[in-house]
Amino acid sequence: MGRIGSAITQGVAQIIGTVAPGAAISYIRKRQALASYAGASRSGPNRDWRPSNKSSDEMIKRDHSMLRARARSLVRDSSHVSGALRKICNNVVYKGITPQARLRTSAGELRESRNSRAENVWRQWASRVRLYEKENLILRHWWQDGELFVHWFFDQDLLNEGLIPLNLELLECDHLDTSQTLELQQNKIKQGIEYNAKGEPVAYWLFPEHPGNSSILSRGGPRRYPADVVDHLFIRERISQNRGIPWLASIIMEMRDFSEYQNAERIAARLAAAFGVFVTTPYPESYTGGSPIGGDGSSTSLDDLPDYLDPGRIQPIPPGMDIKTAANERPGSSYEPFTKNVLRGGSTGVGMSYEAFSNDYSEASYASARSASLEERRGYQVQQTLLTRLFHQQCWDRLWRMNALARLEPSLPKEMPVIWQTPGWPWVDPDKDSKAAERDIKNGLNSRHKICLERGTDYPEIVEDLKREEEDGFPLGGETDATTDPE
Repeated sequence: MGRIGSAITQGVAQIIGTVAPGAAISYIRKRQALASYAGASRSGPNRDWRPSNKSSDEMIKRDHSMLRARARSLVRDSSHVSGALRKICNNVVYKGITPQARLRTSAGELRESRNSRAENVWRQWASRVRLYEKENLILRHWWQDGELFVHWFFDQDLLNEGLIPLNLELLECDHLDTSQTLELQQNKIKQGIEYNAKGEPVAYWLFPEHPGNSSILSRGGPRRYPADVVDHLFIRERISQNRGIPWLASIIMEMRDFSEYQNAERIAARLAAAFGVFVTTPYPESYTGGSPIGGDGSSTSLDDLPDYLDPGRIQPIPPGMDIKTAANERPGSSYEPFTKNVLRGGSTGVGMSYEAFSNDYSEASYASARSASLEERRGYQVQQTLLTRLFHQQCWDRLWRMNALARLEPSLPKEMPVIWQTPGWPWVDPDKDSKAAERDIKNGLNSRHKICLERGTDYPEIVEDLKREEEDGFPLGGETDATTDPE
């Protein structure tokens, strides 16, 4: 509150206080409370900062098309953004997220043994429908589009091959006919999504063909797909949000401006490098080409000066002239600190360490790199959890429901518990981390199974390998040399 505002407040409070002192005190407190929100100031540099308080759906309706077009452009053209997206997929998906099917006893309790038959059926089906490729695509579209659709359908070809006849196709969010907004008798359609009276999606109005295809003949009107056969994959960040926003939205302008800045520096450097040497003279009026005035004709003329200088060349110049080399100062001294500052902002936006985002490890210490890696991996684990909950679990549940209908594997139940094995990471400091894990196991704070899950390895497979090694004469722990001749 400025001086004028304080004086007015005190004056009004004194007038009120002559009649009602309590009301005057309340008035001053309320005025101070209003003045305490500096973030709502509308004066000075904040005068033009007036963001909208519209619902998330209204903002998405207006800006989503441009946001995803710009995000896709960055993924195509920006080396830092495209490289970061590949690194994210390499860490989150790697070789794929696999299931560990569990068995139940007759009493319904979970058993420690694995349902290897279910895992084999899943493995064959996943390979046939190229599931692990779709894992990468889902993650990439979350980052550049914010959402996508999974269409599930019965596939006769899979049934003919002896596989569970469930197939899926991924559809970009462009397939959604956002122009469909209509009040029906019981439901309502909003931006191509049909909701019931409870606000739950019951259908999606999608174009069978991508509307961005160049062939107009391939386009048709939207079709109504029930929510039973379509999953809308997006992450909600506001209560009023029913569509996804590109995860790259916060760094779109920053990385775009940085790309333009780099292009400007390249052009300026090329222009500066175009001039290498200048020939100067204090008597320009004496030279008009040909031999110098007053000379005997044997001196070198201006026309004989070379356009380029070869290494080791000895070149005479006309009398009275001097040579000066051009100073190429691009990029300037501010280029490197500005670049680091922008890339730090970009790395924060994608949840990645600066060193990994920029591939610049020149100033990283072991302690800082370790802390950054641990924080970075936490973000990858969140994305793995989103993938397993929204996509893999749907695949698992739908597959066994379809199997119950097709009756290809009658021994497998309609519902099966599962644990998802996500890719892990090697220890940052193998010696220290291994000793810490061993200590946690001895103290009962962790288990071998959990440690294997964290590292992305399959515990039952390791147990089987150890048993085979023991049969070959190798001990289960300690020495690594064989104690008996396997022959």
